[in-house]
Amino acid sequence: MKLKKSLLADAALLVVAMAWGLNFVVMKNALQRITPFMYLAVRFLLAFLVLAAIFKDNLKKAEKRDVIGGCLIGFFIFLGFATQTVGLLYTTPAKSGFITGSNVVMVPFLAYFVSRKFPGWPQVMGAAVTFAGLGVISLDGGFSVNIGDFLTLLCALFFAMQIVGTEYYAKLGDPVNLTIFEMGVTGLLSLIIAVLTEPMPNLDFSMWMAILYAVVCCTAGAFLVQNVAQKYTSSTHAAVIMCLEAVFAAVFSFLFWGEAMTFRALLGYALILAGVLITELSPVHEGKVESALETADN
Repeated sequence: MKLKKSLLADAALLVVAMAWGLNFVVMKNALQRITPFMYLAVRFLLAFLVLAAIFKDNLKKAEKRDVIGGCLIGFFIFLGFATQTVGLLYTTPAKSGFITGSNVVMVPFLAYFVSRKFPGWPQVMGAAVTFAGLGVISLDGGFSVNIGDFLTLLCALFFAMQIVGTEYYAKLGDPVNLTIFEMGVTGLLSLIIAVLTEPMPNLDFSMWMAILYAVVCCTAGAFLVQNVAQKYTSSTHAAVIMCLEAVFAAVFSFLFWGEAMTFRALLGYALILAGVLITELSPVHEGKVESALETADN
C-alpha cells in the first residue's frame, strides 16, 4: 500500500512537471507585456485567494506549524524566483536553466541534513544522471562564473530548500493550509517588490488567459498537488521527476513554436529520463525485497 501511494504521488508530480513545462510556452508572450515581479504578484495572490476561498473551512483549522511552514517555504519560493529573475539579467538563459536544474543534486544532501536519513545510492545516482542531462541540454560554449551565475546558483539552492521544506512540513501538518500560506507569502513579497521597482501593467484579455492558466494549473493546483504528493514520496524523487519540466517545455515548444529537436537535445532528454527511471525503479526493487523478507519471516 505504501509503495502504491508513493507511485501515485510520483505520477501526480509528473503531471505538475507537464503543467510547468507548458507554462514556459504560455509565458513566452506574457512576459513581453508584463514585468516579472508584477506577474508573480498577480499569479500567486490570485492563487492564494482561490485556495483560501475553496478551503476556507480547512483554513480555520490551521495550526501553528502550518503557518510557520507555509511562510518559510513561501519565502524560499519568492527568493528562488527573485534570484532567478535578477540573475537572468547578467547570464544567458542556457546557463540559467542548467544552474537552476542543479537543485536536483542539492536536494538529497539537504534532505540528509534535515532528516539524518541517507536517501540511498540509486536516488543520488538518479539525481546525478538527471543533472548531466540538464547540462547536455542547456550548456552552450564555455562555463564561466559571473554575478548572474552566482545569483542563479542561489536560486537553485532556494528551490532545493523549498522541496526539502515541503517534504518536512507536509508530513507534519496539513498540505492544503501549507499551500495557502505559501501562495500568500510569495505573492505579497512579489507585490512589494513590484510596487517599489516596476511600472503598473495594462492587462488585456490574452494576458489574463495566460495568468489564469498559471494560477489554476501551475500555481494553486501544482503546488497543492506537490505538497500532498510529498507526504508519500521523498524530496529526491520530487526533485528528479520535476526536472522533466525541461523536457516537457521542449516538447511543447516543438509542437507550438516549431523549435527544432537536435541530437544533443534528444541525448539530454534521454539522460534525464534515465535518471528518473533509476530513481523510480529503486523503490520497486526495495518493495519486492521487503515483501520477500516478510514472506520468509512468516
